[in-house]
Parts: sequence; structure tokens; C-alpha cells
Amino acid sequence: MKKRVLSIALTAAMSISLLSGCTTSSNKAPAPEPSSSANTSSAEFQTEAAAKFDPASAGKVTLRFAWWGSDARHEATLAAIDHYMELYPNVTIEGEYQGYDGYQQKLMTQFAGGTEPDLMQLDYVWNPEWEGQETMFVDMADSDLVDISGFQKQALSDYMTVNGRVIGLPMNTSGFGSMINKDFFVKHGLDVNTVWTWEDMIEAGKKVHDENPDDYLFAIESGTTTGGISPFVLSAYIYSKTGHYWATDDGAKVQATEEELAQAFDILQQLFTSGTAQPLGEASLFTGQMEQNPKWLNGQIGFTVDWTATVDKYKGSLSEGSFAVGQPPFAKDGDNQNIQLTSAMGLGVSARSKNADSATHFANWLMTDPEAALLLGTKRSVPNNSTALKALEEDGQVSTEISQMLKWATAAPAARTPMIQTNSEVADIIKDICEHVVYGKMTPQEAAQKFLTDVQAKLDSLQS
Repeated sequence: MKKRVLSIALTAAMSISLLSGCTTSSNKAPAPEPSSSANTSSAEFQTEAAAKFDPASAGKVTLRFAWWGSDARHEATLAAIDHYMELYPNVTIEGEYQGYDGYQQKLMTQFAGGTEPDLMQLDYVWNPEWEGQETMFVDMADSDLVDISGFQKQALSDYMTVNGRVIGLPMNTSGFGSMINKDFFVKHGLDVNTVWTWEDMIEAGKKVHDENPDDYLFAIESGTTTGGISPFVLSAYIYSKTGHYWATDDGAKVQATEEELAQAFDILQQLFTSGTAQPLGEASLFTGQMEQNPKWLNGQIGFTVDWTATVDKYKGSLSEGSFAVGQPPFAKDGDNQNIQLTSAMGLGVSARSKNADSATHFANWLMTDPEAALLLGTKRSVPNNSTALKALEEDGQVSTEISQMLKWATAAPAARTPMIQTNSEVADIIKDICEHVVYGKMTPQEAAQKFLTDVQAKLDSLQS
């Protein structure tokens, strides 16, 4: 199951004109002063690994650093960059930041043309597409400039390793759950502590929407390989109902039965036909930015599902006291109520960078230094590195909402999703089928049959 970067980039290049229309804010928030609650300063925090290279000895260096995220993440990352440049005035770091949509295509195109950034934020779901190309990244486990000891071993092996090469440092630990608008729940007499089943959601959501046609209990976008109706509803329902994902671990076969798929598609269709979920066309206008949805802001959406990495942006979009978190929905009478716990984001360094040592030193500093941790906060969820996490805990930056979500996830973690389920070609097929179901162009039974035929054909193609 290999998907070469260069071949992907050909497709991406054809749409690069669309990407050029994406803009990001150039406004930079003032860099906050690092809190004094951290026990160790940047000057003191020089690990044995990092001390083997002095950035000041490299002369004038300019590094490009690409990442995606919300405005809050941009501001926090820029603040950390500014602090590093204060420590090492000879180093200039240029931020290249945007939303998630289009980021992967742009990065793949840059790699194909040899113009990739020196450092880049990575998504683990792209790992299969780096197979055979993993040497384009610095091996973090083999670098003298990286202190790998503070990172979770499972995160390194499950999420950051491609063909034995650690292509990035885990940036976060993130649990999955519900982002709740408490004002909506109060208005409709709902309990924010409810652990929903999809079936109960539909019953309650229909009642809410019938009483007030402008209100929707739930919102979800069409999505991407990592979010939206396919992974957050279809796959999640099958896993909760049956105890297994729709694909085998090796990605060679669709193991969900026609009956299991039809049940999942039926739930998906009912979410929208009942009025439980905001119409897909409306919600999809805010893909990756649901906190900016006017109905969410106006208390007309009850909740959505997302990762702990997004807690701050949802919480910050509402008035004080109006936000809460909950467990994700489960299937009624399902086989498990396990919750996804991932280390989805990584920080990689291009092995082709002319300043790879400087870039690697910065990557190690950004992920392990207490002052960097205090500046980054939880804008990528809770840091994976133990030293960085300790600094945030001592500073009180790990919110009660994030702590609660991680508590739920770590108490009953779900198995890691088979990598094939994040393959972009497979995801596009499933997304198309899901949309046909949502818009009433296909019955759940027809969708199940098409899933078995078309998805299995794609799996066979990728295997060959």
C-alpha cells in the first residue's frame, strides 16, 4: 500500500492555482512572557543532545517552518518562534501557516519540486504516502541533536515511524470527544453530562428541530481524511457497534459486513433527515472551523465532535461558562465504548535542508524546552513530551476540559485506526458514498453494496 509523493504532487500541482487563493492572517499577537512557574529556563535547559550543536556557530541562518491550525495556534507558534530568535539572533525563522484544507497538497507539491520548508508540521495519516520517501526526513531517533527520551514510545512507533525511520517528533496527545454549547443545552432542557448514543441523539435531535427549525442538536461537516461524516460517524459507529473497524489492520480487506455497513449508513442518513444535524451543505462551509459557524456562535447548535487539540478554539468562541466537553456518541447496544487517543501531529525536518542541523535543534527546543511549552500552551492539545507537559501542568495551562477528555480516553483507549482508512483515495470514495446517502441519492443498503464493491476494488488496487 504505497502512494508515492511525486505522483500525488502531479494531481496537487493541477490545483495549485486554487491554493493560491488561500490567505492567512499576518497579524501577530505580542509574545507573552514565559511564566516564572517553570522550574527551568531556556538558558538552563540545554540537554546533552542539544548541547552538541550551538546554533550561534552556524552564522546567519534562515529557516522556513510550515504548519496548519487556527489563529490561536498561529499566534502561539509565532510567539515561540520570536522567543527562539531572541535566544539566537543569528537565526531567522519564517512562518508559513494556514488552515488544514489544502495544506497537504501544498506540502506534497513542494517536496516534489524540492522547495519544501526546512521544518513542517505533519499529520500521521499521511504516513502511507511517505513510504519509500521517508529518507527525505531527518531520522529523529538517530539524531544527536534530539532528546528522544521524553516522548511516549508508543507515539513514536505508532504515529511517527515510517519503514523504521522516525520522521517527526510527536507534537501532541489528543483524545476524542464532544464540544458542547451549554447555552443550547440549557435552552432545550438537555443534560450536558449525557453520554449519547447515536440512536438517542436522533430521537432528541428530531424533537429539538421540530420545536425550533433553526436549531440543530449536532453539526458535522463533509470533512477530510481525518474528520467529518466518514471517520467521525460512519467508521466510529461501526467500531462502537461491532468492536472492529471497517478495514482489516493490514488494509487489504473490507471486514465490515453488508449488514453492519447498512446500519451505519442508516444512522448517518437519519442524522440529517430527522433534523438532528445541520444540513451538510451549510456545515461544510466551516470545515475545520466549526467554531466559526454562526449557528454555533448563536447557540443554535448543541454540539459537534472533535479532538482535545481544538478545545481552546471552541471554548474561546463562546462566552465564559458556555462551553463544556463530553464523551463522543456510541452505538446503542454496541460492543465497546472505547475512545480514540492519538498523537496525530508530528514536527519533521527536511533531510534536504541546507540548514538541517539548525532546523533539528529548533525542533528539539520547540518540543522539549519548558519555556517553549509555556508559549505554545495547548494549541496542539497536550504536549507529548513529558518535560513540556510538566511545565504546562505546573503553570495551570492544562484546562479542566482537556484533562477530562484525556481522562476518558486514557481509561478506555480505542485501537489505532487502520492506516488504510486515512488513505486519501479511499477516503474520497467513502466520502462520495456518504454524501449520496445524506442527500437521499442512495439508500443505506445501496450504499453498503457500493462500499463493499468500490472500496474493496480500491484496496486491491493499492495492494497491487
